[in-house]
Order: sequence, then structure tokens, then C-alpha cells
Amino acid sequence: MGSATNERSAVGCAVAGAPTGDTAAVFFMESWTFASRLVGLFNSLVFDFITRRRLVGLHLDYHVFAQNPLPRLWNPRFSIDRHISTALQAPSVALALGWCEYLGAIPPSRGWRSKWATSESERLRLRVSCDAVTLGLYGLDLQNALHILSECDLPAGIASPNLNDPKGFWRVDKDKDPELRHTVLTLIAFHDLQEKIRDCGGDREKGIEAFLSQNDGEGWMLPDTLLRLADYGLGHDERATHPQPVASRLGSRFYDWQLAQSAEQSWRECHLHARNLLGEAGYRQLLADIEAENRGEKPSRVAEAPATPYGQRDKQGRLFE
Repeated sequence: MGSATNERSAVGCAVAGAPTGDTAAVFFMESWTFASRLVGLFNSLVFDFITRRRLVGLHLDYHVFAQNPLPRLWNPRFSIDRHISTALQAPSVALALGWCEYLGAIPPSRGWRSKWATSESERLRLRVSCDAVTLGLYGLDLQNALHILSECDLPAGIASPNLNDPKGFWRVDKDKDPELRHTVLTLIAFHDLQEKIRDCGGDREKGIEAFLSQNDGEGWMLPDTLLRLADYGLGHDERATHPQPVASRLGSRFYDWQLAQSAEQSWRECHLHARNLLGEAGYRQLLADIEAENRGEKPSRVAEAPATPYGQRDKQGRLFE
């Protein structure tokens, strides 16, 4: 992405049929589930924190990624929730293939487009959830999280942050009030996750599952009114000692057009886009691969498939993974 003193350094995305620059680290994956969850990890604040300590140049090449550890609890079928990953990375008809794979394991509870994270509030909610879960997967505690996100809770307009830490995340949303910042909300969500883990007897996987399944399966939600920042050991001014509104200031989670179609209509449209992108033969292969994965079998992605996340081979026929 760029210099380690930018606002963020590690920024990843899952793409299908799109070119990339020669200085980007590119990974070819067999399935959307694996790719999207790995990207969710790459985009986390904690992974970025690790990256920034190693990054000295202006390009985030493969050799930098290769040195970064994955959390011990991470695996492509758990870790970061499938809906969070897909909602953040595929709010487009051009990525209908990923949504077909998503649908293969999860019954459609509502329309396809209503699952896209397009509004400011929904994207922030899911990004914060993803960051809180990743902190948990790395086995970190609140003190570790406060160290990673130190000085992110300074009042808006403070002109002299700790310049002894030029690689810190205090730049993120620095012009917003602290309670609206991605970094501060991550600390609050992680506090909730830590409580869930304690309630589960210290079992991190069960705690993460409880965190992601709360609120009738919607997961962690932006607070309507934030309890005082001071209650979380955050904030540096008088505002931190008073409750501040959050969700109401960020707008609705969904736009009207996202709720216009029925679930049946919208998912039929999703499959139509996937068929148009792959062709009839490729679409049938996709459906067969999704069924195989749901049975726990290895999919048979074919080398002739278009340039999608579903399988790429080099000139020797080796699959990039």
C-alpha cells in the first residue's frame, strides 16, 4: 500500500477478473470463502500493526507478507464470519460468484443486496467487528489492544500526538469525535468480545462465536448511545465523562434500494449474474464445486475457468494457493 507512516499500510481486497499492479502482493485462492476471510485478516488493525513494524519501503510486496504470522486460531472456515467478509468485500454484481458460494452454505434470510455493506454505518460496524475478532484470534488482551491503538482516543483537533510513534494509528479518523472513530469503536467492541470469552470460561472460539451470533445473529451493533468513554479507560477531556450518541449520527444501515427486492427475486438475480460471468459450463462447475465444499470435499476448480478467485495455474499447471 505504501509508507509505514501513512494512515494505513496493509490494505487488501478480493478481486475477480481484474488486473493488479506489479508491486502488489497477489495470492490466488481456490475458493471465495478462503480468499475473503484471509483478506479480512489482512485488513485488520492488528495485522497492519505487525506489517508496519516490518515495512521500510514504499511497496507492500510478497516478502513482507511472508514474514507476518497468522493467528494460531485462524482457519478459513471459522475465524472471521463469512457474512462479514463477503459483505465488506463484495457489494457488487461483478462479484456474484462469491455470493453464490456464500449462499451455498447459508439459507437466504433476506435479499442479496440487503447483505451488501455499502452505507457508512454498516461498513464501520462490520469493520469494527472484524478487527475485534482478529484481536481475539491473535490471543491479545485489552492492554495489548490499547498499546496497538494508543492515542487513538485523543480529542478531535489535537495537533500534537505522540510523534515518538510515527507508525501509530492515531491518524485514523483523527478529525472525528473519538466515539465515532474506527479505532475507538474497535476497542469498545473488543471489550464486549473479552466479556463473551470470560462468560465462556476462557474459551476463545466459543467467545468469538457468541460475539458474532448476538443480536439474533446480526453480531455486534454500533451503540445507540455510547456509555461514557471514561468507563472504558478512554478519552482525555470532559466529553469522555458523558454519554455520547453514535449510531444515530452515522445514518441507516441500509439504503432503500437494498430492501426493494424479495429474497427469492434477489438471489435469482445473483445466480443470473454468476451465469453471465462464467458461461453455462463454468456456472455448472461452480455449483458442483459449492456442493462438494458443503460436503467437506475438495472442489475441482478447472484451469479453463475465467480469471476469478476460483482457480489459477501457472505455465507448469501448478495451482497458486
